[in-house]
Amino acid sequence: MQKPLILHMDENDEFVSSSAQASIQQGLKDNPLVTIYRYEGVSHGFSRVGSSAYRKEAAELARDRTLTFLKQHLGSGVKV
Repeated sequence: MQKPLILHMDENDEFVSSSAQASIQQGLKDNPLVTIYRYEGVSHGFSRVGSSAYRKEAAELARDRTLTFLKQHLGSGVKV
């Protein structure tokens, strides 16, 4: 990996099993370019407005974390 990566992983993902998520986290945990956030009690699409899976609090947290990450890695052109 040569560029920073942010991952938002939900606890109850219907498409990515918990064992696959654990493998991803284990494989990337020591990489300083990777930031992984886990969201407990939410499912796939938790940040998609209008989805039955939408969870406002988790979605806003993921958005804020993403904007901070982008500003950190792309510079001042990103509005937080």
